[in-house]
Amino acid sequence: MKTILAATCLYFATGPGLFASGEAPPVVVSKEQILAAGQHMAEAQIALFKGNLPKTGWVEGVMWAGFSAFSHVASGAACADAVNAMGAEARWTPPLRPKSPHNADDLVIGQTFLDVYADKKDPTIIEPTQSRLDAASAFIATQEKPGELTWWWCDALFMAPAVHARLSVLTGDAKYLAAMHTEWWRTAGLLYDKDEHLFFRDKRFLGKITKSGKKTFWSRGNGWVFAGLARTIPWIPADDPLRPRYVKMFQEMAAKLASIQQADGTWHPSLLDSAELPFSETSGTALNCFAFAWGINNGLLDAKTYRPVVAGAWAALLAARRPDGVLGHVQDVADRPGAVKADTTKIYATGAFLLSSVELSKLAPLTLPTLSPLTSASP
Repeated sequence: MKTILAATCLYFATGPGLFASGEAPPVVVSKEQILAAGQHMAEAQIALFKGNLPKTGWVEGVMWAGFSAFSHVASGAACADAVNAMGAEARWTPPLRPKSPHNADDLVIGQTFLDVYADKKDPTIIEPTQSRLDAASAFIATQEKPGELTWWWCDALFMAPAVHARLSVLTGDAKYLAAMHTEWWRTAGLLYDKDEHLFFRDKRFLGKITKSGKKTFWSRGNGWVFAGLARTIPWIPADDPLRPRYVKMFQEMAAKLASIQQADGTWHPSLLDSAELPFSETSGTALNCFAFAWGINNGLLDAKTYRPVVAGAWAALLAARRPDGVLGHVQDVADRPGAVKADTTKIYATGAFLLSSVELSKLAPLTLPTLSPLTSASP
């Protein structure tokens, strides 16, 4: 018992690379340990704010989505308090860029606003988001020009669709879901590679190959879509005739992503050419970890097949934590595969980690594998 306990403590201190020799027993993590890891991550991130809460852009909005989801299972009220303080300060209003009023990045904060509204039923919380989606839905349905997509980049499929779908559920108005269906499949029609079951980031990358002749698929970009499906499908009615198309895409992506997970538990920045940028990257990995766990929990993915994928990803995320408690090995804000430094962190990765911890806690206990060490670019 002392040996197992010592191994577990060492694992959480240093990560799975310590056990590469296979001398220590497997590490089994409980629901309580998974939620404790999420709690520590949330508290570490709040401490780094130093009293100045992030705003409501896409970088912040992804983090707030994680905070909001985790607040339902958190120990204490720190996450919920931070979410409510942010919402009140923003007057529950998504940001607006006048030259691009329907930009999906500005709507991701709506995921958090709608989550709070679902609990409080205060109309002042939902009204600004609903007003924005009234306009966006009408634009998609009647004004969008052929070939000029509103959601023209794959990241958008995480940002806006879940807001559209959940707003339809909360209001009973099908127009938001109808607009989402229209735009999702327009975007997928352009960017989804039906052979590889992966998304190009945007039309600039259609036909673009790496130096070794492989298609360019960005890890975090596909993580956005895969996690976006997991955030959106729950709000598509079971009898919706288009729901099976989303489920099929989710399952296709899951099979592909599982087949190209690296020996360190992560997905490297360029999915089909891991040698091009041989770096462990945690933001895409955290998004994938969440989506795989959600798929297992909701019966869309076979547990026997995909639990090892989830376990490897979670082990890698734990190993990537910095001394201050937040995730390292995060690729900076980008629109394509790029180098990753061990000490780089971004708050969208915190959000993805918290989403993962919520779903993974439902799969516990989880046996974590021995992995190759994480790799990064030189500082």
